[in-house]
Amino acid sequence: MCAFWDTSTDAEKSKLLRDVLLYANSNPDSFKRDINEIQFDPVLKPLPIILEALSKDTETWGDFYVAVLNDILNKAEQIDRPGGVLTYISEFYYIEEASGDFVQKIADLLLKARKSKSEKIQLKAICTLPGYLRNPAIKNRDLILNCLIEKLDDKNWKARYLSFKYLKYEGLLLEGKAIVF
Repeated sequence: MCAFWDTSTDAEKSKLLRDVLLYANSNPDSFKRDINEIQFDPVLKPLPIILEALSKDTETWGDFYVAVLNDILNKAEQIDRPGGVLTYISEFYYIEEASGDFVQKIADLLLKARKSKSEKIQLKAICTLPGYLRNPAIKNRDLILNCLIEKLDDKNWKARYLSFKYLKYEGLLLEGKAIVF
């Protein structure tokens, strides 16, 4: 699919995304089973296309996003080099502004992931969480923001840097706040 994605026209890409969503909505149980079997296939790499397609119908597929994020985080905890698996979290940017309870569940999973034993998981959570803070579906915004602000004093310089960078990018950095290296 990646070769297709890299060489196809916008019209072909749009058709593929529509077809994926149509299939998913027509056969949800079968679709979920199929994706569960291949979601981390290193050759197919289907998650970017799947998650982009499903982002057009988060009312139906919101909980699927939660399950996929949970799978990604669990898989990342189990392998020695989680970087490749964690790149799929970038696909969750499509739904930062979505409405629904599932958005809170995603933020909660990411909040928990910032305390992972794996530095790579922690850092990916720090990079991703700020994008959800402007979403009205997030009920614990202040808690999440405070946890990210605390990371500005973390012993890990990467956590400090990424917290600073993403809080600043989202316009959530406290006035005059700087980080020390």
